[in-house]
Amino acid sequence: MFALGGRAFTKSIADRLELPFPRAEALKVDYARGIADEREAEVRDIVADDVAVWAAGVELVMEELAAGDLLPGRIYLCGGGSRLPEIPAALGDDAFSRRLPFARPPEVTILSPEQIETIRDDTRLLEDQQDVTPMGLAFQAIELGGAQNPLDASLRRVVKAMRI
Repeated sequence: MFALGGRAFTKSIADRLELPFPRAEALKVDYARGIADEREAEVRDIVADDVAVWAAGVELVMEELAAGDLLPGRIYLCGGGSRLPEIPAALGDDAFSRRLPFARPPEVTILSPEQIETIRDDTRLLEDQQDVTPMGLAFQAIELGGAQNPLDASLRRVVKAMRI
C-alpha cells in the first residue's frame, strides 16, 4: 500500500483558482460526488491535468514495485481522492496497463469500509472510501501492537519450561 493523491489535487485547485484550501476541498468533493457547481468545468480541467501527472507517477512506482516480475491483476483504491472519476479511469486505461508488466489489464476496485473484514465498525459511522484509509492505519497499529519481540517470546518459553 502506498499513498498518492488526495491533498495534492486540492492544493492544485486552491492554487489555480486562488481559493482557500477548505473551499478547494469542498469543490473537489462536490465534483467527485457529481454535484454540479458553477466552477465544475474549471475543476474538471485542473483534475484532468493533475491526474495525468499522478498516473505517470503511479506508473513509475509500480514499475519499480514490479522489479521485473508481473504485477498483481487488481488495484485497490481508497481515500477521498479515489472518488474522482479520472483516477480509476486512468488506472483502467488500456495504455496504462500496456506500459506495465500485467498479465492482463488490472481490475480497478474502490474499497469501501464493509470490504475491510479485519476491522469491524460497530458505530456504523464509517461509510465511504475515505474511511478506509484510517481503517487501514488502525489495522496496522493493531498488528504492530500485537507483534512480539522474538527474544521476549523465547524467554517466556524458557520461563514456562523451568516451572515444570
